[in-house]
Amino acid sequence: MKFGDYLRARREDKGWTQPEAAAKADIEQSYLSKLETGKSFPSQDVFERLAAAYGFDAETLAQSVDAESLKALREIGQVRAAVISLQSRSVRLARSWLAAGVASVFLGGASLGLFSLAEDDEYTVYHYTSPGVIAPGEDMNVYAILDRTLRSDLGEDRPDEAAARALQVAMMERADPQVRVTRDMHANGYLERVEGGQRFFRPVDSELVITPSPLRWFLAPAIMFLLGALGCFFVSFRWK
Repeated sequence: MKFGDYLRARREDKGWTQPEAAAKADIEQSYLSKLETGKSFPSQDVFERLAAAYGFDAETLAQSVDAESLKALREIGQVRAAVISLQSRSVRLARSWLAAGVASVFLGGASLGLFSLAEDDEYTVYHYTSPGVIAPGEDMNVYAILDRTLRSDLGEDRPDEAAARALQVAMMERADPQVRVTRDMHANGYLERVEGGQRFFRPVDSELVITPSPLRWFLAPAIMFLLGALGCFFVSFRWK
């Protein structure tokens, strides 16, 4: 906004006509008209009268008018002091934003560096199963009968089938399946002593387990800090 437009807007806000405003500022109406149209700029004395009559200060004016008008008003002490104050404040704020941007770059770079060091923990776990306890003196495959499919012909059961079925029922009553999951590999299975005998655990499955590194969490703050740095730099340069 030009200085003349600023004066006219302040006058209209107060509901004054040019003659009324000129009288309150104790200046000629023709001179006020030249000020409002930008054909002239006030002296120190006239500026002080206008400021008193219109109720504005130099800092408010300096924040409202354009650079060309401020340049034309540079001989007025209050305006010059206000401009210097605003510029100093602007420089301090710009430097603050710049410092915040540099700090954000440092923190973002550090977070990104930690993320780059992330190495996932990979290992294989093996699954073993044991159908039940093997009593002392029993064959290691005593529970194999549970895996057999027994059949009977129409009519009476065959004696061998009947005996096998009776053994199968007995072993089913003894069965107490357990599963072990461990990183240790036993290709042929392994024995484990327990109360009442021992258990034979045979391998049934394996799987690859991947545990993400905690350092991967640093990617989010790295992105946040770096984007924040860009924002700080943008504000800093715009503030200038």
